[in-house]
Amino acid sequence: MLDVVKTFAQDRPALVSVSLVLAVAGHGLLTWPYHWLNPFKSLQADDKDMINLAVTIYLGTAGAAAIVAGLAGVILVFVIGSSSPRLRSFRDAAGKPLRKTWTVIIAEPFAGTLLGILAAITQTTSGRIAAPWLFELGIVALVHGSLRLLWLLREMVAIVGADDHEATRDDRSITLDEIFRR
Repeated sequence: MLDVVKTFAQDRPALVSVSLVLAVAGHGLLTWPYHWLNPFKSLQADDKDMINLAVTIYLGTAGAAAIVAGLAGVILVFVIGSSSPRLRSFRDAAGKPLRKTWTVIIAEPFAGTLLGILAAITQTTSGRIAAPWLFELGIVALVHGSLRLLWLLREMVAIVGADDHEATRDDRSITLDEIFRR
């Protein structure tokens, strides 16, 4: 059962993203009747120190998300630009789900960056109540994109490892002419 869920989630990154947005929205809505579910109560206070702390947290997270988005871009360029037969085969076999995953691993950390900046701006306005939920959505987007990035990176490392093993084996092979030199 777990494998079915894992495969379903791997092949449908957009559906997972929408589900995560709905989960954050549901969490936000549930905090009105159930205040104890709100982990951000202190960040929503009118206290200047708490506002500054929240802005710092939101912008720090936005910076981390930007770094992840940059790393994802580098990995994506490597995967797309490689002429390795194994990587070509992987790209071909994975098809459309892989292309969707590439989009998510770039788009979601960027979304996390933008949501962190938007949360910081919103924290300093009268819309302060929405800032933590923008932040939470940014964190969720960052984590989702990062997990997909790590999954893709793990696959790429395995493929490159297989290529390296084959190249090393070929480098170490000795031809009959080298053995029986005259």
